[in-house]
Amino acid sequence: MEHQNNLPPLKYISTSGVYRLKLTAPKLDKIKDWGDGTCSVRLFFVDDAGNCLRTKGYGTKYPGSLATLVGRISGTFAKEIAPNASPADLQVYLKPAVGIPTDISVEVTPDGEWEGRPQYKYKLTFPRGSRPAPAPAPDLPTDNPPF
Repeated sequence: MEHQNNLPPLKYISTSGVYRLKLTAPKLDKIKDWGDGTCSVRLFFVDDAGNCLRTKGYGTKYPGSLATLVGRISGTFAKEIAPNASPADLQVYLKPAVGIPTDISVEVTPDGEWEGRPQYKYKLTFPRGSRPAPAPAPDLPTDNPPF
């Protein structure tokens, strides 16, 4: 079957290195609501060559790591999301970091196989220091998000 959209086929990153990755926007149905007032999501990164990775869960229960991720990618300070934020709030919270190409150092460790396919664990190191803030995506609301 031929690709419909001129994009290369996706392949999981299997070697350590620095990749220019973009965070993709998670769909609302992929954000897990735990029923205790918290929610989480596994984030998906991809580059122009089709390299991709899926992270472990980021959620509202421990919002510090999520704020660091959004802040480092967007180049701005990200206030921690409220622990009781809804899945829709989490989706809005991630928008400033979505689609911004970022050089991310990826350390890859093999993690066995699942259904005959190799699995990997990833350790991500984001750039430090100040970077110019990118222009917001055109579909972002200009009012204050609920976090």
